[in-house]
Amino acid sequence: MKTLFFSLVLALACPPVFSAPLPEDLDVRVSSGINDIHSLEFDAAEKEFSAILDKYPGQPYGYFGLAMTSWARLEYAHEESSPEMDALFAERTETAVKKGEEWLKKNPLDASAHVCVGGMYGLRSRLALMKHRWIRAYFDGKKGLSHMNKAIKLDPQFYDAYLGPGMYEYYAGTLPAVVRILAKLFISGDPDKGIGYLKLVKEKGKYTATAAKLLLIEIYTQTASKYANPALALEWAKELRQAYPGNPMIHFVEIVSLYEAGKMEEVKAEAEDYAKKIDENAPFYRKIYAPRALLALGTAYFAEKQWEKAAEYFTAASQSAEPGQNRWAVWALVRLGNVQDLEGDRKEAISFYKKALSYKDRWGFKEYISRYISKPYKLSEVPGQLPPP
Repeated sequence: MKTLFFSLVLALACPPVFSAPLPEDLDVRVSSGINDIHSLEFDAAEKEFSAILDKYPGQPYGYFGLAMTSWARLEYAHEESSPEMDALFAERTETAVKKGEEWLKKNPLDASAHVCVGGMYGLRSRLALMKHRWIRAYFDGKKGLSHMNKAIKLDPQFYDAYLGPGMYEYYAGTLPAVVRILAKLFISGDPDKGIGYLKLVKEKGKYTATAAKLLLIEIYTQTASKYANPALALEWAKELRQAYPGNPMIHFVEIVSLYEAGKMEEVKAEAEDYAKKIDENAPFYRKIYAPRALLALGTAYFAEKQWEKAAEYFTAASQSAEPGQNRWAVWALVRLGNVQDLEGDRKEAISFYKKALSYKDRWGFKEYISRYISKPYKLSEVPGQLPPP
């Protein structure tokens, strides 16, 4: 779920929050650019943030916005599967961090700039998390936390700034053991404290309440987590769907929440609707999203132990994108291997796992697939989470 929600959070977590009033046109452009991102109008967002830098050279929000737009394109338009967009996002992130630090040397009391720079370190950290680069993720997260805490120190009632510490505390406390050991040498993550911060932002944040809600939904829909609360997650997901009815990412948030709540018939109905919108070229429902819709259908049948029907949709998902170019399609191959293991055909299962491994691993799947090659997938593991890990 982390990769599913995070770009949505980023698109809503960079608000025009300033420690001192800014020119009205700058405020309007930042607000407009952010709205363009979570409305999936990426060209318009690029235009707004570029205009900020034209008129206000060095302004952190201009660089931050361009980097976030690249992230959103990578996540939404390319399903994290474009090397070119990945490289542009990385380049813009590095520039945003560098320019933000330069701004802070001249304006050390600018709380919003600290939030901006902290956000970019956090973004870079989350990218490392996605690729399972745990050590890099930890240190970037630590730098981001430092900037967020400076913003809070400048203004303790700057509730939006607590989003960063909330994310850090939760994720640092739930990373693999090797990173938790490292973290104890510096700052230990406390998941309960992190959730508390996120709840504070959800209740009192002026601009990032929705972002906090998305993060809490992510936490509450982690399969088999001690913090799972799928009923509340589903309630909030439906609220977001009403607020953003045309956003396919929010639509999928609801599908995942339904899945974790065990409502498989509704999962199938919504996934079929999602696929129909893709076929009908509904605004923002791109063809590249077809594998996720088909995987959702297959996983719902998988949860019901209807192996043949599940395999039918997993096969369709694996074939609905260019080979190796879509993480949902590659994960569908892994799911096909799971089905074959459960049906007792170990040779065929391993062939699917190896086929998934044959593609360049841009998503950190190798450790999971290698585990299945070493040991067959078992009935006790059914159904598992819906999105790829």
